[in-house]
Amino acid sequence: MKILKIFLLLSSLFLFVNADDDNHWYRHTYKNLDYLELNNEQTVKMKEILIDFKKQYKEFYEFKEKQEDRIRDILRNDIFNEKEYLTILNEIKSKASLLEVQKMNNIHNILNEKQRKKFSKYFKEWEVE
Repeated sequence: MKILKIFLLLSSLFLFVNADDDNHWYRHTYKNLDYLELNNEQTVKMKEILIDFKKQYKEFYEFKEKQEDRIRDILRNDIFNEKEYLTILNEIKSKASLLEVQKMNNIHNILNEKQRKKFSKYFKEWEVE
């Protein structure tokens, strides 16, 4: 009988601790937006944004590759040009940051308050690398 009481107490505590999480049974997969429960209009807009940014990311990664070639040249030289190296890194980071801000702004405008709260839990996976 004591074991049953302890079991009931522990199970009720477990349920109480997890009661505040809306989707505690939801298993999130990388860049999956199902947890946001988008309506049809939001889904269409989100697809447009992601397709548009796919093109912009392609351009960014081509730019990044060219800049990395310049960095390789700097590293191959006999004299390390610290100023040029720093300039190239800043160009890459600033361009990536601008892309990320634009994308997040567009996504933010589509989502409602509840969806923004859920999205904020997984925003890291949407960062530009």
